[in-house]
Amino acid sequence: MKVIAHQNFERRSNNAFRAPEFVARDWIGCCRGFIAGCLLLLPFCLQAQAPPRIPAGNLMQLQVAQPEVDTSGPVTATASFDPRMAVVGQKVFYRVTVNAAESSIQFPSKIPAPEAMNVTFLANGQITRLMANKFLPSTTFIYEIHITTNGYFSIPEYSIQVNGQAVEVPAASLNVLPKGNSPPPEPRQLTVEISSTNVYLGEPIRVRVMLPTKPGSPIDALREVELNNTGLMVNKTSLRQSIETLNIDGQLRQSFVYEITVTPIATGSIDLTAQGFSSGRDLVGPITISGPVNLTSSLPGYVLLVSDPLKINVRPLPMENGLPGFTGAIGKFIAEKPRLSAAHVHVGELLHLSYGFHGDALLTRFVPPEPPHDRDWQIFEDKPAGTGFTLIPLTDEARETPAIPFCSFDPETGKYLDLTIPSLPVTVIGESLPTQLSLPDETKNKVKPARLSAFATKPGRATDSLKPLQLRGWFIALQLLPALIFLALWRWDRHRRFLEAHPDIVRRRQANRALRREKALLQKAVAAADAKAFARHAVKAMQVACAPHFPAHPEALVCGEVLSQLDDAGQSPENGKTVRKLFEVADSRFSPTPRAPIDLPRLHQSVQQVLQKLEEKL
Repeated sequence: MKVIAHQNFERRSNNAFRAPEFVARDWIGCCRGFIAGCLLLLPFCLQAQAPPRIPAGNLMQLQVAQPEVDTSGPVTATASFDPRMAVVGQKVFYRVTVNAAESSIQFPSKIPAPEAMNVTFLANGQITRLMANKFLPSTTFIYEIHITTNGYFSIPEYSIQVNGQAVEVPAASLNVLPKGNSPPPEPRQLTVEISSTNVYLGEPIRVRVMLPTKPGSPIDALREVELNNTGLMVNKTSLRQSIETLNIDGQLRQSFVYEITVTPIATGSIDLTAQGFSSGRDLVGPITISGPVNLTSSLPGYVLLVSDPLKINVRPLPMENGLPGFTGAIGKFIAEKPRLSAAHVHVGELLHLSYGFHGDALLTRFVPPEPPHDRDWQIFEDKPAGTGFTLIPLTDEARETPAIPFCSFDPETGKYLDLTIPSLPVTVIGESLPTQLSLPDETKNKVKPARLSAFATKPGRATDSLKPLQLRGWFIALQLLPALIFLALWRWDRHRRFLEAHPDIVRRRQANRALRREKALLQKAVAAADAKAFARHAVKAMQVACAPHFPAHPEALVCGEVLSQLDDAGQSPENGKTVRKLFEVADSRFSPTPRAPIDLPRLHQSVQQVLQKLEEKL
């Protein structure tokens, strides 16, 4: 019993002693398990989180999937007169509306109208409506009808082509009353106003397209407004939409105003017309509203409206009395006083020149003056354009900035206005350039002055142009030089291989050159009356002329081999005797007995004939 009790006591004592170690191990194991569980659950937590909310913006709208254009539905067409009842001479519009894209419709050039109707095509346009998260296209064709007699008129049913399929346009009727009856209300039209009808080419003008409402009717907005003329350039950035109360025909009526800036780009008489869809409460873009406005709560009915043509006379800019620096600025401009960033500047230091122009004309297409060229200044245009220039003095002899020519055209007076940026006085310092640069001296831990090298006493190499070498004409020829050298080497190697394959040509050329030398020496011997030299050179000339035919060395040929190369005419008794005589004289140096002298003048003529025969065979 004592032993058992002692053992139990030791166990309890050991457990009590090791308890803190066990507790630490358990705490570390719990932490490890918690971290492992978090890591396992982290992907599920990340997937369960909602995506971050990004504020809507213009760039975000481009990334959002837009509703598709629905072209799967059945295509139908409607036709109607506006108004449906008219009097003789009243203007009437005929509209055909098709629920399809404009590009897919093939409309006939002439509709089957009665002869009493004078039908004139005015315009066509397309608009899309958002219905059930889809865009539904709608295209309208509008005609103007003039009738000179009363009666009941009808345009019968006819077919048009939409995506290659026939679509029936229903018939439409019009009741025309004789004159004297009370006319029905005039059809709705757009009204166009411009700031000036007599303008210059490139002069910006404001165009106001207005849609007045009927008394007591809600306001109608305009969409898809277009100006039908190719001689005008429209500036979409100057668009302004508003709802105003205007005096129309002596009545104050609320009107939707679409105002934009256009620029004529063609001279002559221009007919300006406007078209657009009345859209009811379907307002697009920022709109300025003045006073109370009555907006309809029903769905909008999109109706294509047009305006009467408005003539604009566009005149070209006068060429006389022009001023330098004209960049197309038309209107009344006032130049602000230019300012320099500093009054004192060193050579090579940047100097900023700021300027400004303001006036009643639009500055959206304002083209600033171009920097001039000056030998004392280097001038750059600041960014954005039209804010100023950066000038760098190149010499200390400059006393003022260069004048920058600029002018504008005043359409009211028809004259050019001088807006030149004047010269401004400036002091350019050249002698007080920094001549010492402080460099650390690591050995003495002092600042050791480092002087600039002295200026060159003589000018360097001059050049006649600042154009880069790679843009000059001879540089292109220099690039072709390796190809020409390669071509020449190829031709030379080809010629060398040809001569290797035809060695007889080389021997004949060498024989011709040697024959010319011997003939020259032959003439000298004749002039000196040296018979031995004459015979020696004559024989050598014959041997040279006959050597390529064997082939053999010229000195190895004998008299018989020379005679074998002469033809029948060349082997005459006299020529054969001459050849033998000359060989005998030439070989006489090996004979102990002297030979008789030769008749040099007679042999000279015979030798020439023999050499001529031999030379012809080379």
